[in-house]
Amino acid sequence: MTAGAPCAGLTVVELAVGVSDLGLGLAGGLPGMLLAGLGASVTRVTGAAPAPIDAGVPWGQAWHRDKRVVATDDAGEARALLRGADVVLAYGPEDLVEGRGLGYRDLAAANPGVVYARCRPSRAGGGPVADYGLLVEAWSGLCTQLAGHRPGPVFVDVRAPGIGTASLLTTSVLGLLGRRVSTGAGGWAETSLYDGMLATLGCMIGRSERAAPEIEGYWEKGSTFPNFLYRCADAELLQVWFGGKGMYAALIKVLGDEPSAAGYYSDQMTGKLGERSRRWVSFFAARPRAEWVGLLRQAGVACEPVLGPGEILADPHLAETGLAVRREDGRHHDVMVGTPISVRPFPPASPSPAAERRSGGEAKHGTVRDHGSGLLAGLRVVDFSAFVAGPLAAQVLADLGADVIKVEPPEGEAMRAAAYAVAACQRGKRSLALNIGAPQARPAVEALLRSADVVLHNFRVGVAERLGIGAETVARLNPGAVYCHASAFGGTGRRALFPGNDALMQAVTGFEQAIGGAGNDPIAATWIPIDMTGGWVAAAGVLAGLYARATSRAGSGEQGDEPGGGQQVETSLLGAGILLHSGVFSRDGDLVRGPALDGQQTGYGPGYRLYEAGDGRWFALVVPSPDAWRRLESVLAGAVLPQRYAPLRGGPDEAAAREAEDVLEAAFKAGPAASWVARLRDLGLPAETVEPLDRDGFRRAILDDPVNRQLGRVVSYPTADWGRFEQIGPLLRCGPGAEAAGPRLMLPGIGEHTREVLADLGLPAAEIDALLDAKVARQLAD
Repeated sequence: MTAGAPCAGLTVVELAVGVSDLGLGLAGGLPGMLLAGLGASVTRVTGAAPAPIDAGVPWGQAWHRDKRVVATDDAGEARALLRGADVVLAYGPEDLVEGRGLGYRDLAAANPGVVYARCRPSRAGGGPVADYGLLVEAWSGLCTQLAGHRPGPVFVDVRAPGIGTASLLTTSVLGLLGRRVSTGAGGWAETSLYDGMLATLGCMIGRSERAAPEIEGYWEKGSTFPNFLYRCADAELLQVWFGGKGMYAALIKVLGDEPSAAGYYSDQMTGKLGERSRRWVSFFAARPRAEWVGLLRQAGVACEPVLGPGEILADPHLAETGLAVRREDGRHHDVMVGTPISVRPFPPASPSPAAERRSGGEAKHGTVRDHGSGLLAGLRVVDFSAFVAGPLAAQVLADLGADVIKVEPPEGEAMRAAAYAVAACQRGKRSLALNIGAPQARPAVEALLRSADVVLHNFRVGVAERLGIGAETVARLNPGAVYCHASAFGGTGRRALFPGNDALMQAVTGFEQAIGGAGNDPIAATWIPIDMTGGWVAAAGVLAGLYARATSRAGSGEQGDEPGGGQQVETSLLGAGILLHSGVFSRDGDLVRGPALDGQQTGYGPGYRLYEAGDGRWFALVVPSPDAWRRLESVLAGAVLPQRYAPLRGGPDEAAAREAEDVLEAAFKAGPAASWVARLRDLGLPAETVEPLDRDGFRRAILDDPVNRQLGRVVSYPTADWGRFEQIGPLLRCGPGAEAAGPRLMLPGIGEHTREVLADLGLPAAEIDALLDAKVARQLAD
């Protein structure tokens, strides 16, 4: 436990019964790891015997490093630990949790203040699926959504169910803890690996009634945007990004290519950008990677080397920013992924006269639009962010009931051109179109900052200060605000000024290489999963900041409307990206990687992978124990598995694992996939067929699923430009008291709420008209 950290003094208990580290992945270990990193004391309760399939999985050594572990099959012993907890994170089948008196209702009767977050087995219209990420990906069709190095579905090693579920659990817990400070009551939240997978797909899944063909085509068919990944003269790979201002022209100049007369966006729309990307293959092959990195960075063009999982831990920047932590046990020296959320109180500062007036009785807010009974109802978030990660964080807060004001330039923020990003990240907000850098806008900007409970941005380091919305300014104007900067590489350290985006982070964190499989070229996931993860991490950071503010005020006896207790929160896209492979760590200078994808992109070994059946269809199989290994052999028509249980490659039983794969691949050619799955399930083995879905089929399977619609995983509402629009909806399910809450289902137009917001801030009508007349502000109707 870390004194002074936002969660210091909290007792967290993880209940993980009948599940495995491999199956749950990040979902089962990361929430507790993050809460421990924020100061909580975490105890992990497991069954007496570890899951046999986890014997070859070292990831838990990183995820559970700061936890006390209790292994017991005694429900009474587990219940005693849970009863004393502030927070319970519960995983496992219902017969082992609720069936043994370890559910929320059982615990809340004795401890009404408990915050109970439940990861349930996944369910949708197709029925239930066991708690293994691979089975959820196969069952849902995600295995078909990325073109691999061979035909057919591939094991998509993007960790989507795990990271999404970890994000849902962590944000739910922090939100419920914040409410508990004022009410004294705890609450429940529930999710599943399937919900978690959906939480990463907001920029992928949508359907419109009448959107322009290029917009609807993206949701129907997927992205055709080039990845700009190049092999250099020394055979090393380099990821390039030039979406920032002036980068496109600078890259063309460095490469010596023909200048672009029309510019980046025009070349993208006409296809010339794709032509250039193909032509540049030969350009980059002319120099070694290190030389290209130096030339491009000197010219202001963003680029990153393509690394393997865990290799970034050796970068000194991670130690400088706390993203790599050291652990010693007397035998080994480990370096592991650190907590990507920093929360600290605002430094003491002299309050502004306005703040002094407010503490003397002036209302903190203008009019705050209360949109329901969510966990954040009555709070205002001022969202200055752009692109994906920052806006998604603000949308999560809107989903929890906050009044979110989206502040963007009069011409609209940069991602307005990418409709999918607007759809995934702006729902439920009010749009204020305002040139915040114009002198005439300063009174409105300061009014915004004074009114905010949360100020959020993802500008590059130093930009917010130049615009007059930096942390010191906010602390002076509004000492009670939570100020969150969601940067690319962090606010300090040698990489702090580097630009970053999803593609660059996929490269440098090992994500692209892991997806490609052993010995293959890297593959990028096209639905910007690290941007999405960055948004969830920033939302969790804000909620941790709000909890810290609430506890500091409660401890000092301040009232809710008084200034003080403000918090400064920092998260980064790099910090979010390294979470995806946070199970990989360095021990005594060597990386401990754990299971890795094979060159055929089938999985981690014979007991956790995809198989092709005799009819050309594929299915996923998990062999979780030695007993299941023996039962599997009974249906193989005389084929013999190695005597030793060897479900995964890469460990001491590598030879047996590869022999077993050969046996199973040959045996499964003897029948169709559906027949094999039925036979395997009859033996109690977890297995799922993989439906051959194209992008449109995949989105329809999600959007048209009746259970998804019933649970609110899918929402439908009218929009001005696209007619009726359908998308993945709010995925945070909490209670009691917040079950019926929900955000406004709408996408704001540029400046749609400008007059309304400025009036809420108390600006006179004449001042609002002057801003609009000077084009410093814009109202949609104008």
